[in-house]
Amino acid sequence: MIHIAICDDEEVILNGMTEKIKKAFNEKKTESKVFSTSSSVELLSYLESNPIDVLFLDIDMPKINGMEIAQKLLNEELNTLLIFVTNQEALVYEAFRYHPFGFIRKNFFDSMLEEQVQTILEELAKRNDTFSFKTGEGIYRLKLSQIIYFESESNYVKIHSTEGEFRFRGTLTALQNQLSRNGFIRVHKGFLVNQEHIYSIQADEIKLSDGLMVPMSRLNKEAVKAKIMRYMRY
Repeated sequence: MIHIAICDDEEVILNGMTEKIKKAFNEKKTESKVFSTSSSVELLSYLESNPIDVLFLDIDMPKINGMEIAQKLLNEELNTLLIFVTNQEALVYEAFRYHPFGFIRKNFFDSMLEEQVQTILEELAKRNDTFSFKTGEGIYRLKLSQIIYFESESNYVKIHSTEGEFRFRGTLTALQNQLSRNGFIRVHKGFLVNQEHIYSIQADEIKLSDGLMVPMSRLNKEAVKAKIMRYMRY
């Protein structure tokens, strides 16, 4: 699933953009979660606790303009594809300093959107073999093959990887939705395991490549086994 945010201070334009963007991704057979707002202040608040894959952003807005939001993305090194949406061509050259992924002119939104969505999907596909997350120390990126399993810790998630352990704010349910197609399986309410690192399946536990054991839920034991065996056949 792709997480998208859209911000434009004009409600009519915002609503039209939102519907067209949802439709464009749907036509590409891509599930999306979309947050839209006419308030740049509300957008910044949302970005504080929600990782965004793609941001469609108007440049000229009151209170906090698109340039200031782009600077925040740049400062925090957030892994977000920024698409500026504007009719003010004079601002386009200034906007390059924020390393946007693309530009869409409002007057040609319909004709430019399809091509832009395709390039977005191609770029995100390249990133599918990595996982990015934010901790108090900064932003990290791991190859999916380096991640052994995720473990739930209240409002946080601990990553057990070949590169060490990391902890960030999040939920296993969100990770399961994001990574299930990449071979990660929920073997227990508290554990999401990378099937590449499964060494053996035992009665109520799974032995991993590093020798650690994680519990396997009795409630979905057979379903878990079926998924794992199906994966191992490929």
